[in-house]
Amino acid sequence: MSTVSKREQIDQSIDSIFRLLVDIARSPDSYSQNEQVLNALKSQGGLCSLDMEFSIRDENFSIRPVSLNTLKKRLTQPDAERDFQHLDRLRSHAQQMIYKFEEQQAAPKKRSRTALEEQVDELKDTISSLQAVNMVLIQALEVNRRDLITIADTANTGLRQKRIKDAINRVIKILGLNPAPFDDVTILSMKKHLQLVPHDQTTR
Repeated sequence: MSTVSKREQIDQSIDSIFRLLVDIARSPDSYSQNEQVLNALKSQGGLCSLDMEFSIRDENFSIRPVSLNTLKKRLTQPDAERDFQHLDRLRSHAQQMIYKFEEQQAAPKKRSRTALEEQVDELKDTISSLQAVNMVLIQALEVNRRDLITIADTANTGLRQKRIKDAINRVIKILGLNPAPFDDVTILSMKKHLQLVPHDQTTR
């Protein structure tokens, strides 16, 4: 008999839903024939009705049905690491990645010189886009480096907290300069990794 409480089972299922959506976006080919997953991605209610076991890189997960109201309530609590809007955007993103994969599979293989030149041009555009993303990331890292130095030298607790918040907002704004779809910062974790340490503890 399982010793996991109903609340724990719901929380585990919600966490597994997030992991599933991220994995679908990364590897749509692994889910393109899974009718249960495809139906679940069609709506918020469909996602809530999922009842399945799956694994990601040899790590096992399980999802049990949860009502839409319960899901929204869990993801709107003050201590929630992620919100419902984040979840729904991940759902839409995962669905789009599967559509894109299916379109690529259905497209006829072009072998003519013109077709190959078109593919080369597409690849060049992709490289240019990724180079632009890389430049934005370099800028974000440099700004973050300077902010961390400033924060480390800030003794006042209140001022340090303000500078931490300002630094996070600056990085988010910089990442938003990326070309689509890399400008969508909602796919980032909502978890608050930065925690304020009282200044007197840093010298121990």
